[in-house]
Amino acid sequence: MARLRVLIVDDSALSRQALKQVLELDPGLQVAGEAKTGEEAIALVRAMRPDLVTMDLNMPGMGGLKAIEAIIRERRLPIVVISERSSTAGVDLNYEALSRGALELVPKSMVFGAAADDARRFAERMRQLAESQTREAKPAVAPRAAETAPPHEPPAMLGIGASTGGPRSLAKVLGELPKDYPLPIAVVQHMADDFFDSFVRFLGDASGRRVIEAESGILMQPGVVYVAPPRQELFVRDSLLIRLTPAPPSARITPSVDSLFFSLASSFRARGLGVLLTGMGDDGAEGLLRMRRVGARTVVQDRASCAVFGMPKAAIEVGAAEVVLSLDEIPRYLVEATKKTSVPRPPSVPAPVPERRRVLVVDDDAQALEACKKALSDAGFEVHVSDNPLMVAGVLRRTPMDLVLLEPELRTMKGAVVMQALRTAGQATVPVFLHSRLPVAELRAKASEVGAAGFVRKGELPALVREVTSFLGGAQRPMRL
Repeated sequence: MARLRVLIVDDSALSRQALKQVLELDPGLQVAGEAKTGEEAIALVRAMRPDLVTMDLNMPGMGGLKAIEAIIRERRLPIVVISERSSTAGVDLNYEALSRGALELVPKSMVFGAAADDARRFAERMRQLAESQTREAKPAVAPRAAETAPPHEPPAMLGIGASTGGPRSLAKVLGELPKDYPLPIAVVQHMADDFFDSFVRFLGDASGRRVIEAESGILMQPGVVYVAPPRQELFVRDSLLIRLTPAPPSARITPSVDSLFFSLASSFRARGLGVLLTGMGDDGAEGLLRMRRVGARTVVQDRASCAVFGMPKAAIEVGAAEVVLSLDEIPRYLVEATKKTSVPRPPSVPAPVPERRRVLVVDDDAQALEACKKALSDAGFEVHVSDNPLMVAGVLRRTPMDLVLLEPELRTMKGAVVMQALRTAGQATVPVFLHSRLPVAELRAKASEVGAAGFVRKGELPALVREVTSFLGGAQRPMRL
């Protein structure tokens, strides 16, 4: 199979050589051309018709911005800006790059001098973007013969997650919602820290909506878009108050779409509305599945309209998608979902099988462990126990859990160390409640310090059952489908 062709545009020979070495770590990519100026880039795009262009912004002669604009005007292909946060004479170049048609912003530090695994992931991401250009165009889809869903309460909250290719997809979806859209909107977009301010400004200008950085304690307003800031996990309470917690230092993907969706499932249950757009990886799939299991409406972008189908595909595979729609169809669905009438739903997406919620209790106090297990089992939960904190990550890999109850003062290992081990083992999205006899103030402080989703004091078994049931939406709650 022919390799996908990449054109590198950068005035630095050293940068071009380093980028070429990284891109060709992926056997599906071939650097077929190099340009030192914007003028050369335009000529080479016409001559060699690449599948992907990487673009520097600061170059002599015609800079990267004008080159992006000229290329997009002639041919719609993926252009990835590889740059640092920069401005010239007060102009935010990264904002301008997104506005003129760039699909993605990547900091040079992510490419040059990156660790081997990070470099390979970057190359894979570029290959997936290049593949989106070669995907066969599909004929327009006729309106679906919709099956009518039962009447439902209108949702109270909309959450949207996106990654690679997300900025322009988000701008399209948000821009086609009416000005008086009645739901507050929370957005998680995987974005390098240095580009966040440019992205928020772009999203507001491109969509015509009010778009602001989310802050703890803000009461969300209808129609306003709140974007999760860098290195912060975004949660929304049922009162529509925003809560931010620092992302774990070892987290590879932050902010997490899963964190937002788990929050919406817990706070809004059937009155949540979740959308997962284009992106690489699987962030958001488990959180969207949780939303669907508690009766929320869940929407996933289809393959044909995605820049990268990874995140939507993962959600479809686990049964999280109630509806799979093109980017053009999603805004219309989001409007219909706010009405009290039935919402059209294609019958082709199977529902996940209801199952008992699984809870893992981690404690080296045998008496407390048994009491906790009995109380939760009697309430209908599937309870697993462990008195060895070293085994927790292995248990979670073998059997996915909906919640972990963790004693933070284990004799052999502190709870903070257990949490760090879970994150290192790729289990960062599993919600954790601290369960201890510590005073409430101290327990609350520890929960905040380690990023736990909540806490319950030991010995208060009715409160434990009540909190776990509230968080997970019931042990065997029938799904509204």
